[in-house]
Amino acid sequence: MNQASNDSALNIVKVPLKELNVRPGIALQVRRLVEGASKTEAQLFGAIEKRGIMVGPQGPEGEDTGLREGEVCIVRGFTGQHEFSFISKVLQTYVQPFVYALLAYPETVDARQVRQSMRTRVRWPVTVQADSRSLHGMVVDLSPQGAMVTTAEATAAVGQIIALTLQAEVEGAPTTLTAKAAVCHASRNAAEAAHITGVAFQGLSQQDKLVLHYLTKT
Repeated sequence: MNQASNDSALNIVKVPLKELNVRPGIALQVRRLVEGASKTEAQLFGAIEKRGIMVGPQGPEGEDTGLREGEVCIVRGFTGQHEFSFISKVLQTYVQPFVYALLAYPETVDARQVRQSMRTRVRWPVTVQADSRSLHGMVVDLSPQGAMVTTAEATAAVGQIIALTLQAEVEGAPTTLTAKAAVCHASRNAAEAAHITGVAFQGLSQQDKLVLHYLTKT
């Protein structure tokens, strides 16, 4: 990854957007740079280098991007490994063939690596122990270092330690994996009415690591 500058405290680097391998469908947050503006949940429809970025509303019922031609906005997103952000200008808005805004393509973006590896998409039942509560949910992606979990209620604040009990299969046999994890990200998916929690595993045993390696490779 080319590094033009580096914030040593936050490990933020400036990189070309194409180096992050952004893909259509990733979730974005967009906020107009005007006083009192709130962030809007959005998604990436596509990006054409040096031409523009197509950003649309999140969810099947989205009817408006909340952006207007000529406005300047800040865009934040997460690729699966990197958090990134950039400032851009709205070049044009469209309602046909679907609703989206065309933003100026950024030469570079501010990026920070938050995961060591991409996660494998899965869908396995999980029980989350957060404080004195026990919540049932689903693990929706997994790596040897962490996971993303969806639940009907919020789990815990960023920085808190929770416990996950994951039900999966190893070579056809039911397997239960229980691990402590630190909350790294917490948000709400309005389209699916679910709370999303990203976690980093803590204090894994060698057996736990072997199980996670198997689950992410198969």
